[in-house]
This record gives sequence, C-alpha cells and structure tokens, in this order.
Amino acid sequence: MNDEPLPGERAAAMANAAAEAVRGLNHAAGGDGIGLPSAAYEILGALSLAASRLGPALAEITRYLDRALADGILGHDLGDDPCFAVDAAGTFLDDARLQAASLAGDLSAAQIQISALNAVASLKEEQP
Repeated sequence: MNDEPLPGERAAAMANAAAEAVRGLNHAAGGDGIGLPSAAYEILGALSLAASRLGPALAEITRYLDRALADGILGHDLGDDPCFAVDAAGTFLDDARLQAASLAGDLSAAQIQISALNAVASLKEEQP
C-alpha cells in the first residue's frame, strides 16, 4: 500500500486548514476576544497578508485547469465539453484574484487607520 498523497491532496489539506483557521479566528475574536487595539491591528495585518497570498494560489489553479484541458485529461460528468467549465472557472478565478488583492489593500488601509489607537489605562490594567 502506498502512503504517498495523491496529487493535490497536500494543497487541498492546506486550503482546508486555512478555512478552519479563519473559523477559529471568528470564534476567538467574538465577544471580548479582541480586547485591545493592538490585537485588532495585528489581526488586520495578518488577514491582509493572508488575502495577499490568495492570488498566487488562485493563479496556480487556473494554470492547472488550463494545462489539464490542453493535455486532454479532463472530462465532464454530464458529457459536456470541459472547455466551457474551465473557461468559466478561469473568469471567476481571475475576478477572485483581483478581489483578494483589493481585500488585502482594504485591510491594510484599515490597519493604518488604527495604528495610532491605544487602550485607556484602566483597560490595560484589566488585561492579564
């Protein structure tokens, strides 16, 4: 039995881990989970970085689909020509890549806007 991962399994596992990390962030940030402006600043910076890293992954998916189509290794469950699905997916992936870049920029801009914020002394004293 071969324990080597199938092509794409590692990348898919990493994407699933990223989705779970965002889910965890949503839970951790809820209620009073952020607590300090410095935490909000750090979270925005990390999310901006994460969003900026989506573009290359999306471009790789587009390249894979184009290459697989050109190599004739794609089929379609309904018997349709896979070129239409690949073309449509490519359009959506290109748009998503641009939106990810825009999201990264907006998050970075928000981070800059709060960079001078601080917690009042009484709040700082309450933090462990």
